[in-house]
Amino acid sequence: MDKQFVCMKWGKFYNADYVNRLYHSVKRHTTPPFDFFCLTNEPEGIDPEVKILPCPDVPIPHPMNVRGWRKVSLWGGPEVSGLSGRILFLDLDLIITGSLDEFFTYEGKSDYMVMYNYTTDNNIGNTSVFRLTIGAHPEVYEKLLAAPEEMRQKYRNSQTFVSRTAPGMDFWPDPWIRHYKTHCLRPWPLYLFLQPRVFPDAKIVACTGHPRPDELVAGKWKSPWYKKFYKHTPPVAFVKEHWR
Repeated sequence: MDKQFVCMKWGKFYNADYVNRLYHSVKRHTTPPFDFFCLTNEPEGIDPEVKILPCPDVPIPHPMNVRGWRKVSLWGGPEVSGLSGRILFLDLDLIITGSLDEFFTYEGKSDYMVMYNYTTDNNIGNTSVFRLTIGAHPEVYEKLLAAPEEMRQKYRNSQTFVSRTAPGMDFWPDPWIRHYKTHCLRPWPLYLFLQPRVFPDAKIVACTGHPRPDELVAGKWKSPWYKKFYKHTPPVAFVKEHWR
């Protein structure tokens, strides 16, 4: 079975270094052969081993077209930016801590496998980590294009839209993926000076929002000054070990 990893980069929030670190993390934790694609229109600084494809332009209103809604383009026709077949999508703010091989061999109850959204706990998939077959369900993308403003108002965000629209959905085994702030971060005030929890069975740790992986390595947590008394972290050892 082909192993195809896909990430997307647009805008200024994440730079090429994030793509390179994700690629090298995947390389350390995946049995070859595999392909690693980055969909971007800003390839400068990205490792030449990464296969660059154009980032799809989504004809929906701004700012939806530069936010997470852009990932819904992967539900388009039989080929998206030259991609085809089964892909494993990875967000750029992930920390890879274990083997990724089973993400391609595991067969759940759906062809759409996704990370559970631990921050909402209402049967929503977090699209930081998901697997699908390109072109299998183009009606998801078509529904967004037909009424983007209606979809934005009806659903909280793109991953809620996909969770409520995709024909079937299943979650990865719970131990495989951990959410940094939900699982690893210790209760306040312990996390101000103690290292976070580490889960030996985890293959991926997802860092959504802040603190980002680079902030965890440096011991910083971007936040307004009036939140600094509780949004603070020491440099995190396991992130420094794996995010490279």
